[in-house]
Amino acid sequence: MPGTEIRLALDAIPMGGMTEGAAGDEKALFVRDASGVRAFQAKCPHLGAPLAKGEICGGRLYCPWHKAAFALADGTLEEPPALDSLTRYPVRIEGCEAVATLTPEPAPRKSVAATVESVLVVGSGAAAIACAKTLRREGYAGRITLVGREAHPPYDRTKLSKQFLAKPTPPDKVLIEPDFAQSNQVERVTEEVVKVDPARRDVTLKDGRTLTADAILVATGSRAVMPDFPGHDLDGVFTLRSLDDAVRVSEAAGAAKTVVVVGAGFIGMEAAAFLTKRGLSVTVLAREAVPFAERFGEAVGAALKRYHAGNGVTFETGSVARIAGSGRVEAVETEDGRRLPADIVLVGAGAKPETDMVAGIEAEEGGGLKVGGDLKLADGVWIAGDIAAFPEMASGETARIEHWRLAQQHGTHVAHAILGRGGAFAGAPFFWSNQGDKRLDYGGYAKAFDRVVLQGDAAALDFIAYYVTGDRVTAACSIGRNGAFTAFLHLLGLGRLPSAAEIEAGADLPALAKEAA
Repeated sequence: MPGTEIRLALDAIPMGGMTEGAAGDEKALFVRDASGVRAFQAKCPHLGAPLAKGEICGGRLYCPWHKAAFALADGTLEEPPALDSLTRYPVRIEGCEAVATLTPEPAPRKSVAATVESVLVVGSGAAAIACAKTLRREGYAGRITLVGREAHPPYDRTKLSKQFLAKPTPPDKVLIEPDFAQSNQVERVTEEVVKVDPARRDVTLKDGRTLTADAILVATGSRAVMPDFPGHDLDGVFTLRSLDDAVRVSEAAGAAKTVVVVGAGFIGMEAAAFLTKRGLSVTVLAREAVPFAERFGEAVGAALKRYHAGNGVTFETGSVARIAGSGRVEAVETEDGRRLPADIVLVGAGAKPETDMVAGIEAEEGGGLKVGGDLKLADGVWIAGDIAAFPEMASGETARIEHWRLAQQHGTHVAHAILGRGGAFAGAPFFWSNQGDKRLDYGGYAKAFDRVVLQGDAAALDFIAYYVTGDRVTAACSIGRNGAFTAFLHLLGLGRLPSAAEIEAGADLPALAKEAA
C-alpha cells in the first residue's frame, strides 16, 4: 500500500549489490553502492520477474528472466523487453537501517524540441510499440499514428507458442497494454498497407487512402510460411504467428487428441511442449534428426531432444508428402510412406519478411532490406525488426534477425533517431525460448561457427555454450547459467568480450562485467 514502510538492515545490503525487503505482502528492491542506498519496485515491469534474482553488470540491473536492463542510478529503462522504467521509492537512513516508503517518487518529466511534428509507424508489433513508447517516454508531444491490419491492441507475440497453448487462455492475457492507444496518445488505423514509397515518404492503404508524416518507421514483420503441399488447406491445419492464429490453435486443441507439428524450430518445439502439457499426443516431424543441432551444436540439440522426448513428445524424421483428410485433416503422410494420425497439424516452416509493399527497393537474398547501422531507408524513413538486414556490430556480419527483443531495440533506436540522436545501432541481440519448463537464453549472432566452447553439462541442461569463429566468440546459448550468460551479453554489447582462448581458459565473465560500464 502507498505509504507502507519497508526496513532493512544496512548490513543486509551488500556494497555494490542488492537485496529484496518486505513488509507483509509489500516488497521493494534495495540497491547499495558508493553513492548510497536506493529502492525500486521489486518486480520487473515486463512480466514480474523478481529483480533480486537478476544480475548487476556495470551500472545496470538485468532482469533474471528476459534481460530487460535498468540504470542502477535511477531505474531508467535501458534495454527491453520491459517498456517502462522502474518505480523508485524514497529512502532514508535511520541508524543501521535503510527505510523505503512505498510512495513512488515522481517520474522525471521530459520534453524534447523535436523537428518532426508527426510520426507514422507501419506495423503494430514489437518494433512499432517500442518506438511509440520510447517517443512518449522521452517527451515527444507530436502526432503518432500506427497503421496495420490487426485490430487487436498490441500484444506480446512471444507468449503465443508457450503457456497460451497449455490451457484455454483469454486473449487479453497477452495484451501489452489494453488501453495502449489512449494511454500513449496514439492514433490507430486498422487497414492493410499496400505500398510504402520511401522517396515520397507516403503510405498507401488498401482502402485507397494515402498517409504521410514527417518521419516514418516501417516495421511490418513477417508472415508465417505455409508450404504448398497437398492438403495444406484442410480444416485443422494451422500456422502460428498472430494472436488470431493462437486462438484458433488453442480452440482446436480443446477437441483434439493428436497433433503433428511439422518443423522443429523454436515455434514448433515450444508449441509441442505446451500442447503436451495440455494432455495431447504430440509428434514432431522434421527433416533433421536432431533439432537445433545446426544452430546450437549436436550436444545441446541432442539434450533438448531427450528432454522433450522424456516429457512425451514423439520425434519422426522425414518430409511431408501430403496432408490427408476429407474436408478435415486426418493424418500427415511422409515421403517415405509413413502415416502419422493427426486431429491438428501445426506447420512451423518459418516466416517470410513482409517487404513487398516497399517500393523501389529490392530485398536481399535472405529476404530483408539492406540498411546501414542507422537503420535508415531514405530521408525521414527507417526500418526495424524482421525486415531489416543491418550491420550487426559484434559479428561484423550483415544480419536479418527475427527476435522480439531485437525488434524492440530497433524501434527504440529509431525513436531516438527521430528525436535527433543519430548513430549506429549497437545493441546485442538476445532471445529466450521456453522449451517446456526450461528457459533457453541465446545472445549474439552466429550465422555459422568453427567450434563450440561448452561449459557445464549439456546433457543435464545446465550449461553455457560459446560459439567461436577464429578466436572470436560471437554468440552464446545457455540454460541454468544466468550469471555467466548475462555477463556475456553485457560485455558483448560493450564490445569488451574476452577472446575465445581467454574464455576457454576460465575467464571470469561476471567479475569482468560487474566493473564494465
